[in-house]
Amino acid sequence: MTREQGPFKTSNPWPEIGWRFALILIVVSFVLGIVVSRPQQGGPTFGLWAAICRGLGITSDTAAARELRPPLRTPSRIAWTPETLAVIARGDRNHGKFVALNCTACHGAEGISRSELYPTLAGMESVTIFKQLDDFRVGKRANGVMHAIATALTPENSADVAAYFASRTDGLAPPHEDPLQGGHTLREDDIAMRLVFAGDPVRGVPSCSSCHGPSAIKLGAPRLMGQQAAYIERQLAAFAQGWRENDINEQMRTIAAQLTPAEMHAVAMFYGSKSPGHVPADAASPTQAAESSTPPRLVQR
Repeated sequence: MTREQGPFKTSNPWPEIGWRFALILIVVSFVLGIVVSRPQQGGPTFGLWAAICRGLGITSDTAAARELRPPLRTPSRIAWTPETLAVIARGDRNHGKFVALNCTACHGAEGISRSELYPTLAGMESVTIFKQLDDFRVGKRANGVMHAIATALTPENSADVAAYFASRTDGLAPPHEDPLQGGHTLREDDIAMRLVFAGDPVRGVPSCSSCHGPSAIKLGAPRLMGQQAAYIERQLAAFAQGWRENDINEQMRTIAAQLTPAEMHAVAMFYGSKSPGHVPADAASPTQAAESSTPPRLVQR
């Protein structure tokens, strides 16, 4: 007896048609999505296996995971390891005084700068000077003259001259014991006082004093109270514009980029107003010059 013809008859061609159509779609998708798209506009041409994996959204790398590598560009070679700190601690300030004769022309006698072009070094922490010399030596900080001088110094010589300048007490003002600076809050009207002692959290700007004094000093951060105002202002601008790049973790570049020129000037003048080596631009007589060279009494605010 013959089975009646119906929708489920064994000779139904539609399943075969469906499979063929699906196969055609797969082949066309493969050709258009992988083979044709292998050459990437403006980029490398992928291999067949890489193209297939890319199309599926998976990696084509079957090799073992590689070791972590440090970044190709670092802002400084100096890290505050026990070995580095030990080298600095062994600095001989008596020998450093002899080495410092090379610094007199720019940084002044005994490290007290008389020019706004160069920073005062007397009283600066030895770790800070040691780091900056190494940055100049290897080109992390750009300056032709300082590169030549730093290159001629061994790490031991750098530690010696750093110890000598750090031992000077007539230059930059030491931190004092008033870390909170009562009254200097975010509502302070004076721009410099607000930025130095409170910062600006809205812009992610911490207080300057938390690293540079006058109330605290962070390891490796230069002491600023008594520094040349024009020098501070130029360095802030250099950080903001990316010309100076030797700040570890890019913190100074990030902070300076948030400051306006007026704020940079205000902060620089606050710190520079205590400068023992500041010579007024309108000084016209030897008497005035002599008076300006006398270190003023540091007023604690």
